[in-house]
Amino acid sequence: MLISEVGSDPAADREFALLLDRRHVQVVFQPLVDLHSGEIVGLEALARGPAGTQFASPLTMFAAARRAGRVAELDWVCRAAAYQAFLDADLPPAMSLFVNVEPEAIAQPCPSDLTGVVARAESVLRVFVEINDHALAADPAGVLAAVVRARDIGWGVAMDDVGVSRAPIAMLPIVCADLVKLDLRRLADASVVDAAAVISSVLRHVEAIGATLLVEGIETEEDAIWARALGATYGQGHHLGVPAPLLDHYPAPRVPVHLVTPLVADQPFDSPFELLGGRSYQRMDLDVLTRLIAVMALSPRSLGTWPAYLVGMSRDAELPARLTDHIAVMHSSALLWVVFGTAMAAEPVPGVHGVRLHLDDPLADERFFIVLSDQAPTAVFARLCPDGLYDVVVTQDRDLVHAVAYHLIRRMPRPGGPNFALPVHRREPTADDADSTVAKRGWRGRLSAKG
Repeated sequence: MLISEVGSDPAADREFALLLDRRHVQVVFQPLVDLHSGEIVGLEALARGPAGTQFASPLTMFAAARRAGRVAELDWVCRAAAYQAFLDADLPPAMSLFVNVEPEAIAQPCPSDLTGVVARAESVLRVFVEINDHALAADPAGVLAAVVRARDIGWGVAMDDVGVSRAPIAMLPIVCADLVKLDLRRLADASVVDAAAVISSVLRHVEAIGATLLVEGIETEEDAIWARALGATYGQGHHLGVPAPLLDHYPAPRVPVHLVTPLVADQPFDSPFELLGGRSYQRMDLDVLTRLIAVMALSPRSLGTWPAYLVGMSRDAELPARLTDHIAVMHSSALLWVVFGTAMAAEPVPGVHGVRLHLDDPLADERFFIVLSDQAPTAVFARLCPDGLYDVVVTQDRDLVHAVAYHLIRRMPRPGGPNFALPVHRREPTADDADSTVAKRGWRGRLSAKG
């Protein structure tokens, strides 16, 4: 039955509601394989509805959940089913479980009946949370909060479906995923120029932060050879293993999937100027500043990648015409547009996230324009002076631009609620992950116990 047909059938919707209420979700697992040793190092959980029903297909099941407004609940049920299967199987502690998270579920709390299995999974399993460009565009702050949460409990983060879209590449340094999944099937559908740009961008990022490359969509031995040529450590696809129930036994991987140390420093700030150090300022009026920002906005970007834009408009009530024109031109090829200001509506221009600042927020007297791109992240920071002019800094310092962008994104409110900026996120210092209490009682503790 087609999804559209299911949508017009009240009986089908009632059947889905009963399925979800009873938690009748099944899970199969596809192996992630070391391309050099042939070892299975991880398993990706893939949800299915009851066999023999119209909801056996995950696409049909999630389409029904969207109609019912229960996507987040279904997503939690699917993850909990995967956790329970892993826990019941008592797999080696070095075996990694990969779970997908739907954008609608990123910031939603776990249903009360599932908290027990989720808490146990957080205590003992080695899990990688997979995110994609849809989640980044829908709720970027929620994604970063989920990343922080995963790392706090010793879990990893995987960026999924790279190659399906050019969108997530500019955000790779912000998310700082431990593992990047490059999709061969989608790259085959792209132009030669775009595919080459995506591949080179991913390889550059993987090398820069020490992340691990996995190539998915491996359907033949030729695909496996090409994946190894690209420098991939792991592979996934029907040639290496099809989705299936868990086996009775898995050998322990000799080396677990690597976790990286995030590059973006956790340096919360009230104003980006706190991070500028001894950089020299240029003094200019608003007209010159606006021209400068326009030049930065129109600078050519890398082929094969989509930029993300963060803009600070101070106390302006409306976006300038030059900026709205640029948004109209770039909207279809940008992952994200976010505009901060004291009078900013939730969507000042279609497709733009508006974040409203309180009048006493330090950002209220500042302007900024940040372009996150693959090769040349750029930022203009401007602070209003008592004489009406602006102190301005232009920088392409990657670490600085990424650090500022990270904390600005963390201040974005949840979709659908009030659009006031969240408070500056400040975390108490914690012990290194390898020495943390959570890590010791979790999968690392099990790994040590099993010698």
